[in-house]
Amino acid sequence: MAMFSSPSMIMMFITGVIILVFFFGAIITAIVQTARGKWKVDYDALAAKNAVEDEARRKARKLRQKQV
Repeated sequence: MAMFSSPSMIMMFITGVIILVFFFGAIITAIVQTARGKWKVDYDALAAKNAVEDEARRKARKLRQKQV
């Protein structure tokens, strides 16, 4: 029995190979750029944003509890 028995299987295989190439290319690019220091994450800014959102949630929860 042949590995590819129909043209649709051949097209699906080629599509899968193309998707895998893009996927691994993106991962390798992300690792290389992060290692070079070109992609940086500002953890302090993220923490500040999360703190503001948490405070807003707490205030909203307190208001809802007072209304009930």
